[in-house]
Amino acid sequence: MDRHTTSLSRREALATLSAAGLAILGARPALAEPASGAKTAMKIGCGTVNFRGSTLEEALRRIRRAGYEYFETQATGPWCPHVDVGKDDPARSRRMAGDLGFKGVTGLWSPNGAILPDPKSVEGISRAIRWAKEAGIPAVFAGDGHKPDALSETDAMKLLGDRLAPILEVADACGVYLAIEPHGTFSLTADGLRKIMALSNSKGLAVNYDTANVHRATYVETVAGAYSWKPFGKPQDEVATLKAVIDRVVHVHVKDVVAAKCVALGQGAVNLAGCLDVLKQHGYTGAVSLETEGEYDAEETQRLIETSRAYLEKTLGK
Repeated sequence: MDRHTTSLSRREALATLSAAGLAILGARPALAEPASGAKTAMKIGCGTVNFRGSTLEEALRRIRRAGYEYFETQATGPWCPHVDVGKDDPARSRRMAGDLGFKGVTGLWSPNGAILPDPKSVEGISRAIRWAKEAGIPAVFAGDGHKPDALSETDAMKLLGDRLAPILEVADACGVYLAIEPHGTFSLTADGLRKIMALSNSKGLAVNYDTANVHRATYVETVAGAYSWKPFGKPQDEVATLKAVIDRVVHVHVKDVVAAKCVALGQGAVNLAGCLDVLKQHGYTGAVSLETEGEYDAEETQRLIETSRAYLEKTLGK
């Protein structure tokens, strides 16, 4: 069976999770529209990156306090060093999440997550995928990254395909998705995302859709715990772009912005309602996970994630 439904390897991986159901159930591409009147069951999650200045445990306690039952985390030190896939015990990660009352972990942002400019990306992302399997996490996220200036678009796409191939072998063996986020030269447009998805026949190659990255069409590059924005081109239509790749989406970052500044969901310029409507129409049952750049202090972020959860529950009819 292919992983767009449920594979044996997936069941085996999830069997390691606690009886409380520490897994992301239904994290799959949205393949078909629901029957008339059917309700979706999206998982409302929150990224630990929102509290990237805090420890992982403190971030999780705050996210749980805000009422979220699902979370995602990052292995992107020094930007967000909540997970170190070279040192941390994945079993301990599962236990911490379960002890705090979470139902599941929806994804992990990989180290070396900018594939094109980083020759260490194959090794780094592959290691993250193996760690995610042991931690019961169904998807690892990465971006294509900024195209090296010396490469033509054709050569850059070939390089991307060459680096994706061994990573996807690991993903297929582990039963974990490699979900490409709009986070680089090609992935910020519908055409670019489709071209990336066409680089492999692996069912493990998918999309982690980021509503704001597409809306503002900029590429963020982290530098020693800070971040800078590189303009890509004209802003893209976040709803139209989502429609173009909806059949490959396994995870969604719900992010709202005013220019480059993240704000609570529903208070910015991103057409979140339109994106959520597309997901509902196509029967998507994976996670919609709140993400900011972690630029606020803990108390302000607490208010932001609480306001955002209320927005999602109202918009999704929870």
